[in-house]
Parts: sequence; C-alpha cells; structure tokens
Amino acid sequence: MKRLAIAVVHGLGSEEEFYSVELKHRITEEYVKGAEGRLEDELLFHEIYWGDLVKDELASFRDKANYKGDLAYQNLRQIMTDTQALALLYSPGTKIYESINNRIKDSLRKFASHRRVLPDETPLLILAHSYGGVMMAHYIKEMQGLDSNLSNFETMKTLAGFITFGNPMGLYALDSAKSELGQPCNIVGSALDADMQKRARWYNFYDKDDIVAYPLKGLSDEYNEYVHGDFEINVGSAATSWNPACHTGYWEDKDFYRPVADFIAELRAPHSFWNS
Repeated sequence: MKRLAIAVVHGLGSEEEFYSVELKHRITEEYVKGAEGRLEDELLFHEIYWGDLVKDELASFRDKANYKGDLAYQNLRQIMTDTQALALLYSPGTKIYESINNRIKDSLRKFASHRRVLPDETPLLILAHSYGGVMMAHYIKEMQGLDSNLSNFETMKTLAGFITFGNPMGLYALDSAKSELGQPCNIVGSALDADMQKRARWYNFYDKDDIVAYPLKGLSDEYNEYVHGDFEINVGSAATSWNPACHTGYWEDKDFYRPVADFIAELRAPHSFWNS
C-alpha cells in the first residue's frame, strides 16, 4: 500500500516544536471516520520546524521594545512582530533566509528517507500556516526550477497539494514591490501521473477577522490560475474568533481541519497508483 505524505510548516517564529501533533490527530480522525475502510496508516505526517532559528532574536526584540513595560495587547503584538520581522529576516540573500531554506531542505530529505516514502513517486501535500505559506510557495518555485540530483519528492515533482492558512502572501504581490516572495507557483507535480495531476489543488483558507491573512485569487491572473480556491472560515475560541487573535486558531478548529481531511480523501480516492 502506498501512502500520502503530508508535511506541516509553521509560520510564526515563536512557535514551539511539536506544534502540529494535535492537528495531525484531528485530521487523521476526520479522514478515517469519513468512510468505511480508511486507515490511519494511509497517511504519513512530518513536521518541519524552523522556529529555533529566530525565536530568541524575536523575544529579545520584544523585551527591548517593551523596556517600559507599558505596551498593551501582548499576544497580538507577538503575532505582528513575528510576521513583520520575518518579512525582514527571511529575504533572499540574508543569513536567516539561507538557514531556514536549509532547514526545510534537510527536513524534506529526512522525510524522503522514511521507509514508507518512495522518493520518486510518493505524492506530497504541504500544509503551511501564516508566513510559512510565503516561505513554502517560494521554496516550491525555487526547487521546481533546480537542476539537481535530489529526488522527485524533494524537488516538489510529486507535489499533489498545497494548503495555506492565515497566509499573508498577498502583501508580497504588490506590483511595485517586485518581490521574489510574491510570486505564485504551479503546485501540480510534474512526476505525478495524469489523473493525480488533475486532483492536485492549492487551497487558501482565511478568517475575515485575521488581519494577517488575505485571499489570493484576485491578486493577479497568475494567482487566479494557480490558486484553486480561497475559503473564508471562522476559527478560534469564543474569545478570539471575532478578532485578530484568531490568527493562531486554525490549528484546532474544525472549520479548517475538516475540509483538509476532505481534500485528503479526494487525493486518496480509488486509483491504481494507491494499490500498485
């Protein structure tokens, strides 16, 4: 039996390791109970973690900036400093840019070495939160154009899906910015067979109260072509679902993980590939 590989990428620099464990359980539970005969073993999850590369610097900045101890809305400020600082730190040519990209590359190499991953065949689905969506869209585009000896899996040639949530990528699409990070990518893996390519999707989820996140299809003809759907959902707790603090609420909200499980079921729908 062949598996679907699912890589999860965080987008806030202050995130702790193992952040994706509960999301994995929620998605798997929804997938398995969705139809008779589905198995947990059909899905392989892998967490990509890079927060340790920036979290100390971000925390130091917040402490220095709040030297008077009078700044309000600390949780919201942490979200904003994380995303704004990453826009400066993760820029082509910077040390942090190289370090994070190398971390992603090393993590995907480790995933490709899993005994149940076929490095030139296994379909890959990427789930990317917040600034992780900016990073991974850029990384996908870079790897697809790379001439290397890396496997199809590592060079995104078996990419079958890209799920972005709480994604600020729209800001980088400003015409005058001409940012390398604002370019959409074709997420249909060239090494997938024709039918699997038809199933591949880039879905973008956002909460209207999440001031970091934006829909994408309306930004340009390229975005409209490559993004298959923008979906407005309501995430967060009773205390956060109606305000910008909902940005961190996607991970545990059924409005997000249920449609993700549904998409996984579409990818895993009967096909000769899965049984070969």
